[in-house]
Amino acid sequence: MEEPLRILFISAEVAPFARTGGLGDVVGTLPKALAALGHDVRVVMPLYQTVRDGNFSVTELLPDLQVPLIIGNRTARVWQGALPEPDTDAVQVPVYFIEDDQFFARPGLYGDDNGDYPDNAIRFTFFCRAALALAARLDAFPQVFHCHDWHTALIPAYLRVFPWLDTRLSTTVTVYTVHNLAYQGRFPAWAFPLTGLPPALFQSDGVEFFGAMNLMKAGLLYADALSTVSLSYAEEICTSESGFGLDGVLRARRDSLTGILNGADYTVWDPEHDSRIAAHYDATDLTGKVECKKALLQAFTLPAELDVPLIGMISRLVDQKGFDLLAAALERLLRLDLRFVILGSGYAPYEEFLTRLSTTYPQKIGVRLGFDDALAHQIEAGSDCFLMPSRYEPCGLNQMYSLRYGTIPIVRATGGLRDTVEPFNSTTGQGTGFVFQDASGDALLTAVTEALNVFGNQSAWQRLVQNAMAQDFSWSRSAAYYIDLYQRTLATTRRTSTT
Repeated sequence: MEEPLRILFISAEVAPFARTGGLGDVVGTLPKALAALGHDVRVVMPLYQTVRDGNFSVTELLPDLQVPLIIGNRTARVWQGALPEPDTDAVQVPVYFIEDDQFFARPGLYGDDNGDYPDNAIRFTFFCRAALALAARLDAFPQVFHCHDWHTALIPAYLRVFPWLDTRLSTTVTVYTVHNLAYQGRFPAWAFPLTGLPPALFQSDGVEFFGAMNLMKAGLLYADALSTVSLSYAEEICTSESGFGLDGVLRARRDSLTGILNGADYTVWDPEHDSRIAAHYDATDLTGKVECKKALLQAFTLPAELDVPLIGMISRLVDQKGFDLLAAALERLLRLDLRFVILGSGYAPYEEFLTRLSTTYPQKIGVRLGFDDALAHQIEAGSDCFLMPSRYEPCGLNQMYSLRYGTIPIVRATGGLRDTVEPFNSTTGQGTGFVFQDASGDALLTAVTEALNVFGNQSAWQRLVQNAMAQDFSWSRSAAYYIDLYQRTLATTRRTSTT
């Protein structure tokens, strides 16, 4: 085996401590897969109020971490916990929590009901500087700083511009992962001096973006290597259609950009062992899936008609997730012989639309607004199909979970959905789901209709379910790709100042 690497993950979200979506899930799981390969992996995140409220086991590591800021030095406390690991023999991955109550002891991670916190620029500037200050005091200095999304994008800039911050930085590299290019950390120009970066960097070839500061642009420009969460998304974000204004930067760095598909955490999402579902099952015996469908129909007070196909959705109710496409087709869908269960929250007009339809068609559609983790597992296990009509989807995890549960994905051909779901061919019996191309309600309707037709042929459907459950998107494969990326980047990068 190659010499073990020392890898420091820096992220604003880490499940189960704090998460709003896929970012937290990835950073809560990938480090464990890397540690299982023999590497020294550690994680840094803010000490949010959610960590305090969650009663996680943490102990004080440092009472006096000195964090330099342009507005004056601050003293932070650092606490240490570990990523939960059901296997007691597994290597524990340390998690370091940066405590500063003025910045992080708040109800939300990034904002509240009034919108984003107005001081987010300085909050996450502080977090980036604190992570670097902590790295200098760890018992083993990192070789790889793995940064995630806009909240940590200043770290590649600091290491590129200020290599003299620590003499050991000459042997380190930064890897910057884009989980969702739409969220870029844009702030007014007046916020740029708060970062402490040289004024020369605030220009079009630097972090300036249409007169404002764009933190994600810093990560894209100055990281030694870039990655994103699927092969297709790596291609899509280099286009004007999906680049959200940063496609030119990405095209210029295309040789440094790698798409690595996220993995699924099968210690949590597996119908053989899932404690949240009505009955366990596997590909050799699907009896338990029938029981799960019965329980799910009952939970949504829908008729217990097991021969009627049941389509599940778990999603934010926003345009990115294709809810405008669903809204355009849903009333026509509900005239078909099927049932819908939907769990999610988001854009108020979509919440109202779904609530109205569940009242109009109480025997056809069940809706729960909000999020319920146990119910999410029950929807994955009890549904026959899982609908993800996303306009764009960097990776997506639910389609991977669905495949494991024998719940057939119906997806739009974008990002990670394209990479993980193979269109079913009823003639050859090959494929794992149903895929549509156009971002339209009509295309969605056609895909669902195709799924219903195959559902009506039980031999074809059983073949499809077996194909789906045979898929393996475990993190071990993705982790190996990341190790290769780290090693290649370390072999080719030498730290020098840009100023």
